[in-house]
Amino acid sequence: MSVGLDLREIPLIDTHNHLNAKALALSTYEDVVFYHYIVAELRSAGMPDEGLKLGGPGRLKAALPYFKYIRNTSTYWALLRILNDIYGLGVEEINEGNAEAIIKALEEHRGDQAEAVKIIRERAKVKRSLLTLNPLEEPPEYDPSLFSGALRLDPLIPDISQGSLSSLEAVVGHEVRSPADLRDAFLKSLERYRGRAAALTLNLQPDDDFFSLKPSDLSIAPFLKTLRERGVLPPDGRRAIAAFLLREALEYARRNKLVVQVMLGVKRPVPGADPHDYAITVFNPAQLLNLALLFGEYPDVKFDLIIADPLLNHAVAVIAKNYPNVFLNGYWWYSMYPEIISSYLRLRLQMLPYNKIGGFFSDAYVADWVYGKAVLVKDALSKVLAEFVERGYLGRDLALEIAEALLYKNAETLYGL
Repeated sequence: MSVGLDLREIPLIDTHNHLNAKALALSTYEDVVFYHYIVAELRSAGMPDEGLKLGGPGRLKAALPYFKYIRNTSTYWALLRILNDIYGLGVEEINEGNAEAIIKALEEHRGDQAEAVKIIRERAKVKRSLLTLNPLEEPPEYDPSLFSGALRLDPLIPDISQGSLSSLEAVVGHEVRSPADLRDAFLKSLERYRGRAAALTLNLQPDDDFFSLKPSDLSIAPFLKTLRERGVLPPDGRRAIAAFLLREALEYARRNKLVVQVMLGVKRPVPGADPHDYAITVFNPAQLLNLALLFGEYPDVKFDLIIADPLLNHAVAVIAKNYPNVFLNGYWWYSMYPEIISSYLRLRLQMLPYNKIGGFFSDAYVADWVYGKAVLVKDALSKVLAEFVERGYLGRDLALEIAEALLYKNAETLYGL
């Protein structure tokens, strides 16, 4: 490009992913070629579910007639970058003539943890990575020089069930029979990750509306009893317990200076949608007002908003502009496409101080896709910043300064990494 914005060597902080620190490498070629973004596209192109359920080379053979229809997508472009940049395959498309070579090249690296770390550190240029952790599981072992964690709370907030309650009891070693027991158990489950997590993560459904509630111990006691004895909650009981635990989580975040990630814009399960998650994007404007009031109620807690629906972009930018404790981060799921990434960046850079903007997370399950997402995002960011330079909004030095801030410096500061 004419302004010469080369972002390839700028480091990254990966603030949301699904990596397993003990199994960063692919376990089969399918972990790369059939990443769930790709699977959704193949299924949308008409590939039968029966073919997608096949294992081994047969799965790719069954997919070949449908790969030709997704050669235009940006996820396919990122897949080719993985195959060519990491594995040196030099392919222009996935077809019958190279399918066997693709499988062979990937399978030769199955379980190669050292190579996977090299992909993350050296190819993707990731300095630190926040693993998605479950407070109802034992804390995993990981390299603290590369990894920290984000505790995903949705098994309890807002999706508490009889099963997750039993899991909570198991990890803390006592029964939960009263609101006081629930508070104690919940906080103990978080405390087990002290020093190992930089954030709490809330994954909210568009119709969740419990944020303004402040239920007392007395008010949730009968709902907790119902959950224990019958295994189900009425809608008002689900809202009450979710609100009770949310308040405890926010106070815990405030005391321990943890960021609260808030994921918005996805409704699931939706029957008939892609079976990986049965999810579509849904925008609920009323929810944003309730969240804004919550952000104002907790000015000492830093909230990092992550959206999947572009319809939310202007609204959350307005909130971030008005609330010093609200930040915007990345391009989640159905937003991880250059057109949408670019639109997020253009608006946010025009509206917000640049220290309020996070510019990367991978949402990846294996190291290869950390690289694929890094290439995709850096390409989009470089073009947006080049456009701003060419139009006279930014100087080249400032554009590079902003790139460094969005890709790693802002996250380092916000998350205390």
